[in-house]
Amino acid sequence: NMELVGFLSFGQNTSDITGFYQDGREFAVVGLQDAAAFVDITDPSTPVELGRISGGNSMWRDLKYWDRHVYIGTEASDGVRVVSVDDPDNPTLVNTITDVDNSHNIHVADGYLYIVGADEHDIWIYDLTFPGNPSLVGTWTEEYLHDIDVVDDIIYGMGIYSSTAYIIDATDKT
Repeated sequence: NMELVGFLSFGQNTSDITGFYQDGREFAVVGLQDAAAFVDITDPSTPVELGRISGGNSMWRDLKYWDRHVYIGTEASDGVRVVSVDDPDNPTLVNTITDVDNSHNIHVADGYLYIVGADEHDIWIYDLTFPGNPSLVGTWTEEYLHDIDVVDDIIYGMGIYSSTAYIIDATDKT
């Protein structure tokens, strides 16, 4: 009971998508093999690509939106890119988190960015009070996590190699 309304082909592998509503318009950000594509989907029957933020070659690109910014994590050695969409017609790279060189997944909840599957720590937590300039406020190291969800400062994570579900209290992020 679903009907295709519109589509947009990118001519390369895709991995993830996020969406946001801003200034009376709707947008999608699509993870491509070598970039993140920003698309106006206000009229879903005619999506319009607005721009791309290029990146290293990777089949995995994870995308999240918070407060007029999009965060791009990837398994390529790009760090985590911070893109301002204050002017959504012109997405602009404003920062790169270089504490990590790559990541498997990212998550945003309640003003915090969580990076998982990256370098020496299994979870990196950044305060997004200043969304264009995230600040590291905490880390957790126990096991490589494939993905997480965060609800009311509780992190739910899956240890991919041990088949262990972790429940982590992140109330005190310092």
